[in-house]
Amino acid sequence: MAKVSGPLFSMEASGKFAGNLVFGKWKGRPVVRQLVTPSNPRSAGQEDARNRMRVSGSVQKFVNANTQINANLTLTDKAEISAIAPSGYAWNGFLVDNIIGAGALNITTSDAIWAALSGAEQAAWDTAATGLNSLLAGVAQTVAGGGSGTAKSNGNVFLNYVYALFAMGLTPIPGAVPPVYV
Repeated sequence: MAKVSGPLFSMEASGKFAGNLVFGKWKGRPVVRQLVTPSNPRSAGQEDARNRMRVSGSVQKFVNANTQINANLTLTDKAEISAIAPSGYAWNGFLVDNIIGAGALNITTSDAIWAALSGAEQAAWDTAATGLNSLLAGVAQTVAGGGSGTAKSNGNVFLNYVYALFAMGLTPIPGAVPPVYV
């Protein structure tokens, strides 16, 4: 990004110019950059990425508000995650990295665990998620083209989260029985 002084023979400029330049300020300094028209692809891959971020956003809200303690831990989840997050890393960024995983491996694996559970076991996870003192809601999903897909239940989101805690080394790998929060 180019730094400019007195752009367009004025002391300050902002906005689009000539259909290909944008003037503005960045950290208080005048700058000029190329105009980029954003696109909003609705490909299957893009929708998968958006769905993963929806799940991680829902989990972040839960962790930030939850005051209960996982029976496998001694502090609240937020305090535990903050304590082990790498130096210079925000707890929520570390959480998102562990929910999704490199190449979406963690969320794909936790979704495979969810799919392998029986209907009664999935219902137990849904009930456990509903019983938490802070809302851990199901998450809407979309498909290629932007249409509505099958929403993830709150139990599925809970399992995605517990798998992230496992990936961080905080809890055992999730299975048929959901963890207890007190």
